[in-house]
Amino acid sequence: MTKWMKALLILNLEIVLLVPTCTQTKMDRGYKSADQYWAETGLDEKDFDALLTRDNCESTQQMFLACVNAIGQAAERYQLAITPDGTFKKLGPQDISERLTEKKALEKWAQVFSNKQQVAQISFLDLWKKLKSEKVAAKEKSAVIAAGINGFLSIYKDPHTYILPLAMYEEVIANSENRSSNAGFIARRLTDRLVVRKVLDGSPAALAGLKKGDQIFAINGRSVGMLLPSQVAEAFRMREENRMALTVDREGKKQYLEIMKFEKIYPSVTSKLLETGAEAKARVGLITLNKFGKSACEQTRTQLIGLIEQNISGVLLDLRDNPGGQVEEAACIINLFVNRGTYEFQTRYLDPKRTPDFYTAENDPVYNGPLAILINSGSASASEIVAGSLRDLGRARLVGERSFGKGSFQDGKIWAINSKIALFETEGLYYFPSGWTPQLVGLEPDVKVDFNDADGQREDVLFHNPIMPLDNWSGPQNLAWLLEKDCTSEPTSLAASFDDPQMQKAEALLSCGAHHDRHGSL
Repeated sequence: MTKWMKALLILNLEIVLLVPTCTQTKMDRGYKSADQYWAETGLDEKDFDALLTRDNCESTQQMFLACVNAIGQAAERYQLAITPDGTFKKLGPQDISERLTEKKALEKWAQVFSNKQQVAQISFLDLWKKLKSEKVAAKEKSAVIAAGINGFLSIYKDPHTYILPLAMYEEVIANSENRSSNAGFIARRLTDRLVVRKVLDGSPAALAGLKKGDQIFAINGRSVGMLLPSQVAEAFRMREENRMALTVDREGKKQYLEIMKFEKIYPSVTSKLLETGAEAKARVGLITLNKFGKSACEQTRTQLIGLIEQNISGVLLDLRDNPGGQVEEAACIINLFVNRGTYEFQTRYLDPKRTPDFYTAENDPVYNGPLAILINSGSASASEIVAGSLRDLGRARLVGERSFGKGSFQDGKIWAINSKIALFETEGLYYFPSGWTPQLVGLEPDVKVDFNDADGQREDVLFHNPIMPLDNWSGPQNLAWLLEKDCTSEPTSLAASFDDPQMQKAEALLSCGAHHDRHGSL
């Protein structure tokens, strides 16, 4: 297999509902769903059957749970769940609650494995054959098989090892811009509702009046508590429907919103100048990165230069709910703010025979002034590299919530079994300049400002088999604090205009930092 990319990206997290499965790119391949991309790969069921043999599934608890998760992921599409006696049942409210996280869904099955007689009653291969013959249409078979294989890999390997159509990666995931018919917002799933965390400018959701902090209790008349994560994600793709009705609670008042479907281009990077009056210190540049796709760094550079030309006194880099992307883009973006030759971070491989990769700034910085970075529990992978490294180097302060805690990276290869499919396999962890990895730990902000669902799910509670680093970090998260003076400030008139407490704190921090040196520290 030829290695052709290194990626740090979280896919299929229920907190990220902006999934561009219906996209047109420069290659003009038209609008396609994930099912259509999978159908083009011709993924064969024999590759799935081989995983589900009795010898395989009964060999160890890990293999048993991998088989449970494989069938569970495939059956979930049809609102079915496996029972401990080896049959299917219709998903009920309790089943849906249990399936909100992989970790919770598999808890009872670990106990089932201890009963060998009960395990012997379950034939996962027979369950798959029954599901295939009774429920799975020919056009969706490859997608269902892929869901099963990825469910298996999540337990057998780790949660971030997966397969993906090569064409879908190249045309959608890695692209810097996508034209999408999605609703255009990001939310986190709680048990009985969704909490809106970000609404993209100009999106159907924004035009419908949806706002950050809104709590969605029903979608098209169906209670959120009765919907699986996959059903929620499917609803927001708006693949077939032209409109979507939401029942929303906003500050204790019930509202009904209708989102109308239309196509929208969502860039990876956007920016704006925030200012009030003519005060120079109130001119702050805001750069928002939605993902680290191809050319994200070059776009950030262009936006940053444009802001600098407007005589800004500080930069806010918003990485909230950014699930990651390509490691090279992360390294390049760090370089925009640090001097040539600065050691940025390193990636260490799980295979001890492989030499670590060191990333060093290759160019002069574009911006040396005050910098604050906004993070939250949806900031992951490449976002954590950028935020953590810049903070570790004393170049930025972090504002918001503890980040997701994905310190692993995946090397993408052409799958040996099918050349139309990419296999992303976890190869190692990345480490900040002071020598620690955020895997499972996440980044603790310098200025903590929780959103109203701050107990949301992260790497350590979502998955059954997360990667455990050998050197779990329990000390200070950076060394730069030893050299920093305390910098606090009340919100300025500019900050007070934000309907965003995290942004208020970040801008106040910048306003304080504007009086410090122009070479890094606030």
